[in-house]
Amino acid sequence: MRWQSSKAFSLIELLVGLMLGLVVTAAAMVAFQASRTAYLTATDRILLEERGQRALTIIASLLRQSGWPGEPISATSSAALPAVSGADNCGQPAMGAMPSCGKSGIGRSDALLVRFSGSALTTAPAQPDETMVDCSGYAVAARMDGANANSGYVATNVLYVAAGSDGVPQLLCRYPARRNGVIDGIGWTSGALIRGIESLQVRYGLDTDGDGRADRFETASTIQPLGESAWHRVVAVQVAIAVRGDRPGSAAANPGHSADPLPTPGTAAGDLAPAAASQAVTARRVFATTVRLRNAPRCQETLC
Repeated sequence: MRWQSSKAFSLIELLVGLMLGLVVTAAAMVAFQASRTAYLTATDRILLEERGQRALTIIASLLRQSGWPGEPISATSSAALPAVSGADNCGQPAMGAMPSCGKSGIGRSDALLVRFSGSALTTAPAQPDETMVDCSGYAVAARMDGANANSGYVATNVLYVAAGSDGVPQLLCRYPARRNGVIDGIGWTSGALIRGIESLQVRYGLDTDGDGRADRFETASTIQPLGESAWHRVVAVQVAIAVRGDRPGSAAANPGHSADPLPTPGTAAGDLAPAAASQAVTARRVFATTVRLRNAPRCQETLC
C-alpha cells in the first residue's frame, strides 16, 4: 500500500511564516506611524501659516483704517485723540485716551489701540453702509447713535493677547458694543480672534521732520514720555507675532529646520520673547510686517 505525501506545514515552516508576518506587520505599523507623523506635522505647519497670515491681515486692515475720515468732526470732539497708540507688556488693557494695563502681558505682549470712523448711508449717518468693519467683523458707521453722535471716532479697537479657558494664548480684540445694530459709545465687548498667538509686539514709526516718512521705529514706552502729541507723528507701524501650533512634538519633527531668519534687534520681531521652555517642542513661527498709515496724522503740521 503506497502512502500519500503529506501536504501539511512543518513546525519550522509555520514558525518562519509567523516571523515573516510579524516583520511585515511591524514594517507596516512603522510606515503608518511615520506617515501619520508627517501628516500631522504638515497640517500643524499649515495651521501656523493660516493663523499668522490671518492675524497680520486683521491688524493691517485696522491700521489702514486708522484715522478715517481724516478730520475732526468738531473742534471739541474726541477725534483729536491719536488714531494709533499702544502700551508695552500690556495685559487686560482698558479703554481710554491711551490703553492702560491691568497686568503684564502674556509673552510680554503689547496692546495696540486703533481709532477710526466708518462710512454710512447718506440719509442715516448712524447706519453703516457695510464698506468698513472693525475687528469684530461688524460694519462701522460714520456717526454714533443718539447723544454721542458728535463724539469723534466711532470705533476704538484694542488688540492684545490673553489666555483662553484652556490656557492657550490667543489674540483678542476689544470693540464697541452694538445696540439695535448701531454703536452708541456706551459699552465694550471683548472677543477672541485667533488661537495660538503667543506674543504680539508693536513698534511705531515716527515722522520727526515732517516729510511723511518714518525716521525711526520706537516702542510705546519710548513714545509715552514724549506726550500725546508724539502719537500724532506716527506714520507707520511695525507688527510682529509669534504663533504656536497645537501638536506637542511638532518642532522636533524636522530638527535643525528654521523657516524664519534671526530677528533684527530694534525691530518688532526682535522684541518678541523666546518660546517658553514648556513649549519648546511645539512648532512656532514668527510673522512680521510694516504697515504705512493711509490717513495723514491730524497734527502733522502743528502740535495738538
